[in-house]
Amino acid sequence: MKRCLYLSLLFFVFIAVSASGGNDKQGIIRIRSVKFALPLVEQWISGYAKVNPDTRIVIADTDAEGVDIQLLISDVPKDSLQSDHFYSSVGRYAILPIAGKNNVLLNDLNKKKLNSKRLKELFFEKDLADDDYESTKDKYHVTVYSGYNSSSVTHPFAVHFGYEPSNMKGKKISGDDIYLINAIQKDTTGVSFNNLNYIFDLTSRQLKNEIVILPLDLKKEYSDVLAESNLDKLIGLLEDKGIELIPVAEIGFVSHNQVNPEVKNFLQWVLSEGQAYNHQFGFLNLDTKTLNHQKEQVETRLFTYNY
Repeated sequence: MKRCLYLSLLFFVFIAVSASGGNDKQGIIRIRSVKFALPLVEQWISGYAKVNPDTRIVIADTDAEGVDIQLLISDVPKDSLQSDHFYSSVGRYAILPIAGKNNVLLNDLNKKKLNSKRLKELFFEKDLADDDYESTKDKYHVTVYSGYNSSSVTHPFAVHFGYEPSNMKGKKISGDDIYLINAIQKDTTGVSFNNLNYIFDLTSRQLKNEIVILPLDLKKEYSDVLAESNLDKLIGLLEDKGIELIPVAEIGFVSHNQVNPEVKNFLQWVLSEGQAYNHQFGFLNLDTKTLNHQKEQVETRLFTYNY
């Protein structure tokens, strides 16, 4: 229920500023994206332009009116969609708990790694309905940093563990989630979480300086991959295995269900050739079953008009 309300608020932003046939009649397709996925979206646009040079696709400003498609950071249940809107998943992202490398908690956590119970105790306020939750007043002397707005991964992180963002401990940081990285780098008592393309250097494919992944209680072969701090090996693991302690969520485009043919062509390209760029920017590909389903949905349920 709360998740649907969250998604409805995201849709309100999109619906309030878009109108079917607004910009694409002028030969321009405008896309809005959450900031952490923007480099990937820009690469998709660049790649598509190489094979479709006559189509002009641009990134819309955050407050611009009349966007044609918008990238959201969560999969969308059918019952939350407006009747005249269409949603297509185009990739996935993973979220890991992190701290600065000089964090005072690391020695204790390396001795007793975070399982589901301890992770909840670390990040979330006590839920009176959770019999498995113990007081952490004397256990963890840390400051939790979490995001504050609808584009933050705070919501999917909290929901994955059965909570809401309002249950997060500590301090809430406004603005983009990159500021969570800055906070834990400066605070030796700070812990947070973030998506892979903010945690890793996309050029070296290694963890960014001054950051460590909090020790998780996983199977040895999974822990070994995390210990290598190699982005590509980690993406491979997460695409192959579902790991309960590592939330994975979808990114997807929402649009009207009747669009300029080039909008449909672009989405079809993203779900085929465009998937080759996901790993480069720290995102996971969709699994084969989901990918095939999304291709079918775009083909059969996204309609076009002439202009």
